[in-house]
Amino acid sequence: MQRTIKTAGGSMLLGLALALTGCASSHTGEQPAADKTPDVALTDTYWKLAALENGPPVTAQDNQREAHFVLHSEGQRVAGATGCNQLMGNYSLSEKRQLRFAQLATTMMACPDSQGVERAFLDALNQASGWDISGKTLTLTGANDATLARFKAVHLY
Repeated sequence: MQRTIKTAGGSMLLGLALALTGCASSHTGEQPAADKTPDVALTDTYWKLAALENGPPVTAQDNQREAHFVLHSEGQRVAGATGCNQLMGNYSLSEKRQLRFAQLATTMMACPDSQGVERAFLDALNQASGWDISGKTLTLTGANDATLARFKAVHLY
């Protein structure tokens, strides 16, 4: 009798495992396409600077913060860092994918900026007039839809 119970229990566990595996698999057997990542929201997202214009990737310099910004939807405030200094100000959006930064200010810490990233990052924000998001990538554009900077969404939690 004890052997029958063990065999029946083992069969039930095996059946349950197979059923759960079947539920977890895709009905069509297809994997979701990597390029079909839903677009991240423009506001309330941490946008890390990836590249200026169409240049090489930007990386943080010696013990400095990475250049980034967050467009806070409440009060249309922008906050972030230039790589060295804190960044704050306001922004406005229009329905036509237009974005303007206003009253941008930074702290005034002296940091080495051998690549000129801080100045170029601030120039890009000041010249920005449009934006586009594709998946987790934000592109800021200026006059004639020229690319000013590209950013990657970073999920903090």
